[in-house]
Amino acid sequence: MKNFAFSIEGHMLTITVDLSQDHGLSKSGRSRMIASTEGNARLFDENGFRSEVVNLNVTRKASKEDDKSY
Repeated sequence: MKNFAFSIEGHMLTITVDLSQDHGLSKSGRSRMIASTEGNARLFDENGFRSEVVNLNVTRKASKEDDKSY
């Protein structure tokens, strides 16, 4: 997981992502990766793993200088 944290309080899931981070270009080269679970991530709490999963990608449009698709 990159730049991703979560907490569960009762029935509420809170996700925290630092939007100032940059983890490079996406595979397509059209966006910059900010945060990712890198696939499904099982949620867990003080009782262990839960039945829920989360799949998260946070991206920013790449600048024209970065964009390889032009």
